[in-house]
Amino acid sequence: MTRHETKRPSATERANREQIDAFLGYLEHELDASPHTVKAYRNDLESLAEFVAIRLADRAWQEVKTLDLSKFVQSLRALKASSITRKIATIRRFFRFLQRRRGLENNPAAALEAPRLEKRLPSFMTVDDVLRLVNPITKSQDYFECRNWVLLRLFYATGMRISECSALNVEDFDLEAGTVVVKGKGRKERVVPVGRSSLDGLRHYLGVRRRYLDEKDRVSAALLLNTRADRLGVRSIRTVVQQAVEALGISYHVSPHTLRHTFATHLLEAGADIRAIQELLGHASLSTTQKYTHLNADYLMKIYDNCHPRA
Repeated sequence: MTRHETKRPSATERANREQIDAFLGYLEHELDASPHTVKAYRNDLESLAEFVAIRLADRAWQEVKTLDLSKFVQSLRALKASSITRKIATIRRFFRFLQRRRGLENNPAAALEAPRLEKRLPSFMTVDDVLRLVNPITKSQDYFECRNWVLLRLFYATGMRISECSALNVEDFDLEAGTVVVKGKGRKERVVPVGRSSLDGLRHYLGVRRRYLDEKDRVSAALLLNTRADRLGVRSIRTVVQQAVEALGISYHVSPHTLRHTFATHLLEAGADIRAIQELLGHASLSTTQKYTHLNADYLMKIYDNCHPRA
């Protein structure tokens, strides 16, 4: 073998990767998992397959033990605890699939322990700062100025995720009803109010967008467009948010996810029902939404300390 030739995978390694493909097919076709989710699972399992092939003498999945998986987890110690926890969750789900669908007798991942995660409350913006970010409604004829305003306003008005924002199409909006259909995780759709204060700006933007596409001689279904009149991607959306925050001189970190947390927190502080917030955010589990109740408790304690005469 020359130095430029790569070693061909063994029969065991090919069989292991076929099992991974079967699992990913199960996620995609039976559970309707999103392409992003399938890609993340593939990356996690391919790194495990490489570890098994090189470090564990090319064992089949049926021969892998809990200790072997623990060694793989130890090899990840340079990663963040949250990344390691995600990989462990992937491994557990994969071996459950092998046990239920591929006749695996014992599940070595069942006893695999994840690192303890520090519980951090999500950050959010003050009302004054977020209103500085999204007000006033722009009547500019510059496409990018209008687009950036719409992007920032939609994050705070709807609480959508960055991937959901990038995926928006013009046809997802019902301007008469003041709603938008958001395509969430697992391809689940939800209808979210846009807010009356955002509709005039959105209508103005759609007119500017139409002229921009005419100038580019392009046709696109996407709501948000880049300099080539293609769909605006996630990385570019992060850049728009970062630049807008820096332009205002806001000193703390603000990301698209910060705006999502701000949306939820401000609703809760205004008395919104936690289950309504769950629906608006597209959380499958109420426990995911309930972290905002801790933020609300902190807010109430601050008001109490500042205002109560006996505090």
